[in-house]
Amino acid sequence: KVIGSPHPDFTYGININLGYNGFDLAAFFNGSQGNDVYNYTKVFSDFGYFFNGNRNARVLDAWTPSNTNTTVPALSASYPLEETSSNTYFLEDGSFLRLKNLQIGYTLPESVTERIGTDSVRIYLQGTNLFTITSYEGYDPEVVAYDNLSLGIDYRVYPFSRTLSLGTNIKF
Repeated sequence: KVIGSPHPDFTYGININLGYNGFDLAAFFNGSQGNDVYNYTKVFSDFGYFFNGNRNARVLDAWTPSNTNTTVPALSASYPLEETSSNTYFLEDGSFLRLKNLQIGYTLPESVTERIGTDSVRIYLQGTNLFTITSYEGYDPEVVAYDNLSLGIDYRVYPFSRTLSLGTNIKF
């Protein structure tokens, strides 16, 4: 049976550019709404490949005859592990909102730049991937597909890195 869809209902982006009295701010948000992600990393974090190996604390709520009101599959002692077969346990909402880029700057007044012999000087602080709002439990809901067959599958893909930069623009 087909479960979920990697295709979002919609994707969006928001640009904000503000300036006042030498200060400026530029922000870019992006997001996705209504897509599902198959969190294949749970195979490794929750079930592992060894019967008595380390597992995520989520499996403490695994199905047992006395614990039937759960979404965590029953644990098995067989190999390959039966709980790692495709099921809805691995399917999660991949909707997110991310602050992709934020830049805050200050341009020195002309009276200062004339004294130092430049046309303009701007100092800025920039951050990328500063925060993500999501209910997705994997590393990053913005899953990058290797090909059309892996669309929407989080197969231990590294998340986008957070970067902070301090810079100066000088014009002569």
